[in-house]
Amino acid sequence: MVSAVAAVFLAVTVPTDNLSSVATAAYWYKKDERGKGDDISEQAKPRRFPAFAIAEDTFLIEDPLVRAKHLDRIEIWFRGDKVPATEVARIEGQDAVVLKAGRAVKGVSPLKFAKGDPVERETWRWSNDSLTVKSSGVGTNDMTSVSVATGRIFRDGESNSLYLDKDRNPVWVDFGARTEVPDGKFEYVPPSEWTRHPADSFEKSADAVERKVSAASVGVLLKLEAEEKEGRRSFIIYSSSDDSNKNEIDAVGFAVGGRVIVPCELGGEAIARLSKAEATFPDGSSTNLVFAGALAEWNAILFDVPEEFKAKLAPLEIAKGAADDFDNAVAWCVTVENENGRVITDAKRRRFRGVDFLRGAVFAPHADGGDEWSERRSRSFVLDADGRIASFALARRFKAERWSSSDRESVTTSDLARFIAGEGVNPEFAPRREEDRNRLVWLGVETVQLTDALARERKAQSFIKKSYSRPPYVTEVYSGSPAQTSGIQVGDVLLAIRRGSEAERELESERDYSSRDWGAFFSSEYSIFGGTDSTPWPNVENEINKMLTQFGSGAKVTLVYARDGQRREAEVILKSAPVHYKNAPKSRNRALGLSVRDMTFEVRRFFKFDEKAPGVVIAKVKPGSPAAVAGLKPFELVTEVNGEKVSDAKDFASKIKGRQDLVFAVRRLAQTRMVKIHVEPEAEKEKAK
Repeated sequence: MVSAVAAVFLAVTVPTDNLSSVATAAYWYKKDERGKGDDISEQAKPRRFPAFAIAEDTFLIEDPLVRAKHLDRIEIWFRGDKVPATEVARIEGQDAVVLKAGRAVKGVSPLKFAKGDPVERETWRWSNDSLTVKSSGVGTNDMTSVSVATGRIFRDGESNSLYLDKDRNPVWVDFGARTEVPDGKFEYVPPSEWTRHPADSFEKSADAVERKVSAASVGVLLKLEAEEKEGRRSFIIYSSSDDSNKNEIDAVGFAVGGRVIVPCELGGEAIARLSKAEATFPDGSSTNLVFAGALAEWNAILFDVPEEFKAKLAPLEIAKGAADDFDNAVAWCVTVENENGRVITDAKRRRFRGVDFLRGAVFAPHADGGDEWSERRSRSFVLDADGRIASFALARRFKAERWSSSDRESVTTSDLARFIAGEGVNPEFAPRREEDRNRLVWLGVETVQLTDALARERKAQSFIKKSYSRPPYVTEVYSGSPAQTSGIQVGDVLLAIRRGSEAERELESERDYSSRDWGAFFSSEYSIFGGTDSTPWPNVENEINKMLTQFGSGAKVTLVYARDGQRREAEVILKSAPVHYKNAPKSRNRALGLSVRDMTFEVRRFFKFDEKAPGVVIAKVKPGSPAAVAGLKPFELVTEVNGEKVSDAKDFASKIKGRQDLVFAVRRLAQTRMVKIHVEPEAEKEKAK
């Protein structure tokens, strides 16, 4: 039996007087025409909303903002009674929908609103399988916020809340709308005085936005020439979102101004292999776009449209005004997908709520399109009520943390206008001929991993932040390199790089092979050190230089390093690396089963050769070939052919051409041996078959 004290407590804390006035609106979703759906439609469960009765057959609910094409049916549930319902109106400024049930719902007591100021708020929520209510007091400035930048005052609503006066009469129902309050006092207007719009107004507006976006969008197939690899790659990790290891990429292009911008996560090396960008226009016609440049800081490429195809697109306009000007206005979050050349658009209506802080003193209007939209932001943007671009989301080319996912954020409308005008483009990112593709920007140092012993010697223990990662320790500074020009010395510890106001990117040493056994390295074609993609000399195409290549030649960066236990900074002007082993001229002889490359600066340093010393580097040996049978291995040097010195790969090719009996002077590290090889003429080989 409940005591008298307990009974009084329950009467005070549980708001029982409105329990018969709130039902449940069940929205059943369906998959789209492609068979795609969300978690709710996949599980065949409805999305449920508290439904506030204003008549026995009429209810107010929070606007689900669901498109008609995704909606299967609506039902009103109340104490076992389930009644079909339809949307009949939308409320201006309240983000609410009016539902009309097919008949009166049994047992429902419609709310009777009075005018006045509230003192109590009942907030309704779904928890597990129950519709729960929580009661709390409210003050004069309930849920009020002030914009620091503009001084504008807003009331941020509490969704699905019923406001009561001192006599517990309902005076207002809140659906989470953000409302500007010019005079600082919010007026609680009862639903009977709310302005209504036709139920299909949202669907018509969404259709218009999608048509506008579709008219400015093209499906783009990016084709990359296959990357030639002389050995297997090791210790390379590809992100699931990284397109650089694919030869064909489906993307979407957006016509803005006089150009098409295509968001795609291609690095400089992949862009160098770009051969075609095939665009399919809204009318089904297609052509190749013309490469105009790739953005330096963002994963996007600009293309020009051939003159005869420009009329097939209706470019999107860029909205004007400061980020704060959009606050509380209607926003359209639009995602676009390329389905075999056919562009699929999906527009979600939201509101701008404040601003996103980007970097420095830069802001962009904020509109949250939900989790699904956030995951696809790299091919999404936000339009204002008039269909102009207010915010465009792109993935940054650089990540602050090595293992983090791609950093995505909005770019400002002014930035977007600059991009379309051709500013902010990195000239290093461009399609290139095969022989010019592996161009690197470099720092010009050789490094090893900072060990505990080196850290103690250089007073750098405090700069080891992670047990699994160590910063690079400089062991060589090349003459004339950016590092030498900026004052970097042997013994410095490289910590981080940043450009302008961007976040610093920590530098991490690659796997340290300083103690490897090079006898074991030459014991087979594919060694434990990474096969023929790993070299006895330090790899110029290391992670540091790859990062710098993303900045481009001529870029100014700040290099953070440690010397004598002190953190220091140096301004570095980047420049292209000289020809290095992996992009050196090469020659291949099929009869021998042998490929060679020119000796480059890092190879000569490793072998302690001067610039005039003869020789070529064995790059690849085909298993079972005459070269393999003779015992030749990758990274050995051929300095002479039949007693004649070899200057480069081209000279090597001319000296072996047409010869059946060859004698090579072959050097492995500090030892030289003579190797005899007999090559059968191609005609004799054909007869043998």
